[in-house]
Formats: sequence, C-alpha cells, structure tokens
Amino acid sequence: MAIDWDSLVLGPVMGVFGEGEASDQTSWPLYTPVGGAAFRLADAVFDRFYADVETEGDSEVTTRKPVLGVRLALFDVEPAQNDLVHIPSVGITFVVKDVRPDGHGHAKLILMATAR
Repeated sequence: MAIDWDSLVLGPVMGVFGEGEASDQTSWPLYTPVGGAAFRLADAVFDRFYADVETEGDSEVTTRKPVLGVRLALFDVEPAQNDLVHIPSVGITFVVKDVRPDGHGHAKLILMATAR
C-alpha cells in the first residue's frame, strides 16, 4: 500500500509550522524561479540557522545556514539553483544554492542571502 506523503504528512505538518498566516497571503514566502513567474508558497518552513553537520573520518564540521523546507507538490517546475525566495518574516530575499529532495515529496532548499 502506497502512502500519500504529501496529503497525509507534509501538508498537515507544513500547515502548523509554515511561514505566515493562513489568511494573509502577503506573509507567505514569494518564490521566483529563474525565467518564471513569482508565486506564493502557502506551506513552507523557514529556518534561518539550520545546523548542517558534515563528518569525514574523525573530523566534524558544523555550519549554520538558512534553509526553506517545501512541499514539491506546490511547484509546477521543481525548484532549482539560482531561484529566488523572499521571506517576509525576516524581510530578506535569498538565492537557492542547493535543492535536497527527500524522496517523499519534500525538499530542503539551502539558501544564501542576496542583495538582488
């Protein structure tokens, strides 16, 4: 039996922890794909100080970076490097540096602040 991860898990979780107020679309992240039209993301979880831990042998490096968790079902075209996303709650526009899908309909977008 296949599980519909998007409707049973991702949608409800993003609805609780997502950016902005459900009734105020201007508080939702504004996503602009390269060469495409901007649209609002109703369900996206922003973490300004996400901790990424990388290990190699006995060494461990922890970095802090902004990330945006998204439901891929909200995209007509999958998110890609160099897309832009404006997060109204912090008033910053970020560029997508990496897209990390989880195989269940969710992706973590690794962000970098931009002056654009």
